[in-house]
Amino acid sequence: MVNNINGDNMRILIIGARGGIAYLAAKKLSVNNDVYLCVHTTEQLKSIKEKIKLEKLNIKSFKLDITNENDLNLLDKLHYDVIWSHAGIGNGGTLLAMNKDVLVNNYETNVFGTVEVIKRAYSNFIKNNIKGKIFITSSLAGKLPLPYLSCYTSSKAALSMIVTTLKEELKKTKSNISISLIEPGAYKTGFNEVMIENKEKYLEKDSIFYNDLNNINRLQKNLFTLIEKENYTKLVNKIIKEMEKEVPKFRIREPLIQVIFTKLYLLFYG
Repeated sequence: MVNNINGDNMRILIIGARGGIAYLAAKKLSVNNDVYLCVHTTEQLKSIKEKIKLEKLNIKSFKLDITNENDLNLLDKLHYDVIWSHAGIGNGGTLLAMNKDVLVNNYETNVFGTVEVIKRAYSNFIKNNIKGKIFITSSLAGKLPLPYLSCYTSSKAALSMIVTTLKEELKKTKSNISISLIEPGAYKTGFNEVMIENKEKYLEKDSIFYNDLNNINRLQKNLFTLIEKENYTKLVNKIIKEMEKEVPKFRIREPLIQVIFTKLYLLFYG
């Protein structure tokens, strides 16, 4: 059972939950809590509503594009104690042969849009005197220089630093609002495969990188096949456990083997 500290059901708003890690968490949380689930597009909303109905889940769903000002107004209308922004996109390729707009697009969602979510949630908690909890999904990939994925990894590195700094700023305010940073490793959710496959449409066709695209894709697919974990239940349960706490821990990471590898890499090469 997942309840807030007063013994009442929590009201949890999850953004970017059409599948994978966030959707599994939404399912588990909805058993004993009020869950709002938000997806990026109208098409995704239609699909998720059908999925929720089929699985007979007690979840309310909405469209919320975190880069759209009108959509963000939803955060001022719903009542929630916990908000989890899991929304993110990944564009593959090298910055040496990529249009600037692709990089900007990645940062608009992964950094600027997420910051707007945090600001809206914070204002809502202060206005309504709520001891709120904010959870933000970044990535362990933000700690590693993964070739041909710097558009994505750099945005996650920026997001992790922003959230880490906000944690310190929240201490200065002496508010009852907490912020937690979720940094998953590589899981087989389909997200990494999208980044690998979408490089072709972002790379300039006259670059040496485009000409070597097949070899690059093959190497990346082999890498993710080797390291991706299929089961993310442990991560989901860890996130839910922290949501239950009066004061959640700041950093949530899984799987352990990838966390250890990342720490060793930073120790010797960082």
